[in-house]
Amino acid sequence: MKTLGILSLDEDVYRTLLEQPGSGTSDLSACLGMDEASVRASLERLSLHGMISFGEHGEPQAVDPGISIARLAEERLKRLQDEQREVLSSSHLFLHQALQWWRKEGGNDHVEPLADCEPLHSRADELIFFARHEVLTMQPNDFAAAEGLAGTRESDLRCLRRGIALRALVPRQALEDTTTAAYLTELIENGARIRFLSGSFERVLITDSSAALVQSAHNSTSESALLIREDGLVRTLQSLFDHCWSSAADAASVLLPAGTESPCDAFQLRVLEAMTHADKDEVGARELGISVRTYRGHIARLLKRLDAATRVQAALHARDRGWI
Repeated sequence: MKTLGILSLDEDVYRTLLEQPGSGTSDLSACLGMDEASVRASLERLSLHGMISFGEHGEPQAVDPGISIARLAEERLKRLQDEQREVLSSSHLFLHQALQWWRKEGGNDHVEPLADCEPLHSRADELIFFARHEVLTMQPNDFAAAEGLAGTRESDLRCLRRGIALRALVPRQALEDTTTAAYLTELIENGARIRFLSGSFERVLITDSSAALVQSAHNSTSESALLIREDGLVRTLQSLFDHCWSSAADAASVLLPAGTESPCDAFQLRVLEAMTHADKDEVGARELGISVRTYRGHIARLLKRLDAATRVQAALHARDRGWI
């Protein structure tokens, strides 16, 4: 229940009340090996969460978990949605603030406004072409027309074939168009990771944590797009992307047939290979051309995906699946 904001100590008290109705403070203290002051504090917290009530004589009574857990989950989802809206609203200010910074600096080689939509596509293709490790995209709405989508498809598939990790955030409304849904499904089947994001957000492309292309989803004027290579601004955009990613819904569970597992992408396979033979994280990270922190993040995600507690166990599971 930690994800719902319940302490493990409080969860133990709640479970005990469910299993042993009628238990008082002293009973709970003896059963759980806790002092009575800690038990009383736990009961107060559980009461505030609506998980217990107190009887006529002050005895704690567990509320039906079907009611209390559902309420907690609903409150947690509301907090996440509020947080997501707050983060997304900040993204609408990013373009304006970046332009202000650029003008204040009197122009800067690290921030380049793009004049119209034509160079926007060519710059995006250029960034993806020269990417070496990872491409992150946020596509807010109105996917390109069929001919444009075909070009994007080829660029994305070529990126995946080169072993570049691709993560994309798209609106769930994208499923309403069968061509777009088929395109997203094909990307997932080829190793891309795609999630659905609610709310309005900017059109963003980030490559290798070093360059970003951002365009306002609400403005198509000549000053609505920026090519950014300034480290601090790119890091800010990547933090925004990662935050949105953490709260977005996995598209594979919707687009792939039931029981179908999204394949391990080429870059994840390279991480697995490095993990099996590199004796130090620094060696593996250097081999892949990424930071140690990023390398360890990839390994943590692989351990979770392979349901492994250790790296050795992950390697064995990966071999069982034929990944390495």
